[in-house]
Amino acid sequence: MKRNVSILLFLVVLGSVLVLSCASAPAQNSAGLPPKVMDLVRTAVFEVLVEKPKDDPTVYEKELDWSVIPYAIRSDEYYSIGTAFAISKTELVTAFHVINLGSESLVFDKYFIRDSDGNVSEIDTIVSGSNERDFLIFTVKNKTFSNFFKFEEKTVPGTAVFSIGNALGEGIIVRNGLILGTVPENESGRWQLLKSSADGNPGNSGGPLVTEDGRVVGVVIGLRDNILYSVPTEVVLGVKENTLDYRQRNTYGHLILPDSITEVFETEVPLPAGYRAVRKTLADSYDKAYSNYMEKLFASAPEYLTGPNNLYLLDATLYSDFPELDFVDKNDNQWTLSDLKVSNYNLPDDGRLSQATVSGFNIIKIKSPKSVPVSKINNDPKYIMDLILETIRTDRTLWGNHKYRVLSFGDPASVGEYRDSQGRDWKKVHWVIGFDDKVLLMYILPLPNGPAVIMNIQSSDLMKIYQWDIEKLCDHTHVAYAATFDEWEDFVSGEDESVPDFLQDFTFDWQDTAKTVSFSFPEQSFSINSDVLIGPEIPSCLLRPAIPE
Repeated sequence: MKRNVSILLFLVVLGSVLVLSCASAPAQNSAGLPPKVMDLVRTAVFEVLVEKPKDDPTVYEKELDWSVIPYAIRSDEYYSIGTAFAISKTELVTAFHVINLGSESLVFDKYFIRDSDGNVSEIDTIVSGSNERDFLIFTVKNKTFSNFFKFEEKTVPGTAVFSIGNALGEGIIVRNGLILGTVPENESGRWQLLKSSADGNPGNSGGPLVTEDGRVVGVVIGLRDNILYSVPTEVVLGVKENTLDYRQRNTYGHLILPDSITEVFETEVPLPAGYRAVRKTLADSYDKAYSNYMEKLFASAPEYLTGPNNLYLLDATLYSDFPELDFVDKNDNQWTLSDLKVSNYNLPDDGRLSQATVSGFNIIKIKSPKSVPVSKINNDPKYIMDLILETIRTDRTLWGNHKYRVLSFGDPASVGEYRDSQGRDWKKVHWVIGFDDKVLLMYILPLPNGPAVIMNIQSSDLMKIYQWDIEKLCDHTHVAYAATFDEWEDFVSGEDESVPDFLQDFTFDWQDTAKTVSFSFPEQSFSINSDVLIGPEIPSCLLRPAIPE
């Protein structure tokens, strides 16, 4: 999936870049605001937080040295991600992208605020908001505010203003500047953004832009070329009540198709509602829309298998046991087979791991070591993942450039199945990598001598849409079923759980001592005796599944 990139640097602090969280320190007033306004800053401006992941099942080659991280960071239970400020006795406002309810992270699923005394409270109900206009109004559980900011709806260029926010997560900082003017929003100029010369850093997002008497003229959202952009007060006040407007214009594509489509996802969520309920509603709506957009994209591609653009694919004979993808060649619009560049790694006991990477997707084929039962290596996702990590180095970087090799991500968070268009059952597995807010997706196709694997690592909020993408890759993956006679006998005997449809009526009998073998399909059968099978080596057999009609 491809997404458009905003021109603004959103001022959020989060993720693998750890930040200081020192909002309990007194607000720093380098701009000379009156004491009354500074008291308002101290009591009505807050950090926005998410909890750090508490458990890390990851196994490393050596113990992590937490002393390389500054004490203020490693001792905090939270990540500081932005700023919010009170606008009534019960309501606060921040930038939408700080509390991004359009993102269903599997790691950061709770949002909090922290006051200048270090008290932490969870947010509660969403009152109003818009992702396009980039603001969100919400309440906090069991908390009211004795001091709050008031709005100023009009301002003119040259007005002195002050940006207030949790800059770099190091506490609330006040910095001065001037209103420079306005600029239309990017897509069609439906509203204006305020430009000012006040400074900003990651962590400032969601903070107020105020006049000298402390009245709010905008909500800070981003910085570009030393210009601070804010959502004007009249834009915030102009959004209809009791509704969250959500709109995204995205471009969608897929690895195996040369074309893409641009679609606008637009929905409304009734308010007030709990923030988790709003997030789930948005995520479910978008996942459904994404599936529809991608089905539309594939429907616009050349007809698959039965059309005139399939001559190469239908004539191809695949003998390699390394997985190959079919795709639409952008030059002639024909479905064809990939020719991936493969790296090979030796495993103990005559095993082998082969790997290719295309557009961030890892395609892997494992030939099982002789000492490992094929049924285990086909059906144990943790064993497969640990074997890959043991063979291909993966690092975690901690504070700067301190690297630690990962040996295991532990047990997977889920194991399911996906049946592809060829009647093959893939194991559908994912791990949550909490320290990086990532999800590792793995699809495993059991084969007679060891599995084929498709892997991808993405932000955890993108899990469902990348599952869709990978499952379409599974449908378009071709691999020969190659193995020795011993391995074939284990595979079709029932010891392995995932014999595909095209082998359900296949019987196989291999007699090692007598050196005889027989094959039987509903359409034909044949046998071979010791007059043909000679020599000490265990014979092998390769079958290529028919391309479905």
